[in-house]
Amino acid sequence: MKYQRQYGSPPPHKNILRGALAVVCLTAAILIVYGIMDSGIGALGGILGDSSSATSGGVSESRDSALSSLPESKAPESALSSPSASSAASSEPASAIPPTGSSAAEPASPPASKPPASGEDPFPGLYVDKPEYTPHAEGDKVAYLTFDDGPSCYTVPLLDVLDQYGVKASFFVIGKSSPEDITALQETAKRGHTLAVHSYSHQYKDIYQSPNAYLADFQRERDLIYNATGVEPTIYRYPGGSINSYNKATYKEIITEMNRRGYTYYDWNVSSGDADANNVPPDKLYQNVMNGVQGKDKVIILFHNTSAKKTTLDVMPRIIEGLKKEGYRFDKLDNTVKPTNFKWRD
Repeated sequence: MKYQRQYGSPPPHKNILRGALAVVCLTAAILIVYGIMDSGIGALGGILGDSSSATSGGVSESRDSALSSLPESKAPESALSSPSASSAASSEPASAIPPTGSSAAEPASPPASKPPASGEDPFPGLYVDKPEYTPHAEGDKVAYLTFDDGPSCYTVPLLDVLDQYGVKASFFVIGKSSPEDITALQETAKRGHTLAVHSYSHQYKDIYQSPNAYLADFQRERDLIYNATGVEPTIYRYPGGSINSYNKATYKEIITEMNRRGYTYYDWNVSSGDADANNVPPDKLYQNVMNGVQGKDKVIILFHNTSAKKTTLDVMPRIIEGLKKEGYRFDKLDNTVKPTNFKWRD
């Protein structure tokens, strides 16, 4: 006090003590405030965190519970698929192969050219357009070489013979699908010949039971040809001919139905006779053909192309040369050629 009265201010050491005390108090106050705030924030964070976890957990559990309580059929697969997967799936064709048949390896069929006449059609793909026939000019001598029951080991050699003479022919094929047979079908189409349906099974008792039985067999062979070559057959030949001892009760119904669908069938007016036995002597085959064509301008000649018909292959050059000498040209069948058909029985 004496110092203060003399100098008007407290002694220096007291100022230092007061300053130090002020610093200590301020520091303590800061620490206390910081501690309270930190605790409060931590507590508040814990409260908020617990609340958030409880809320999200409750929603998740209630959602899972609700979904698990639904029957499995209520959750469509599309809901589980990614948009890209769904888009990719929708861009795929319904069948890698539509064919009209049931085989998974089969590719898709072209649309039918006309709708079913009425009701539900079990063979909706079996329709083709049927054009007008091209008139046959009087005096035009034309020979149509036709071969049934292939393909076989003699198909490609036969194609080679036909190529040597520049002759096109027609092949009515059956249900053979080995790699060699498929190659033969492809070569036949590639070289410009006609591929046509004969039968898949070639089982007369089965295919002639009814129109639907015939169509089921026809479809299998049609699909085989189409899948192997891309050719849509429009013509066909009945096994045994359009009228035979196996289809007496059904041939009219079957032919009428096939006509309705636009297909054209071909019988023959000359037979080589190679169906009479295996490997009929070449001379006999030649005489059968040359005798059969006499007096006819337009001839559809029946041959066979199986592994038991080597003599048919062997005699073919001679037959072609003989027909040329008789003034015939050669052509292949298609649905613009007016068919030769057996006469219906009353």
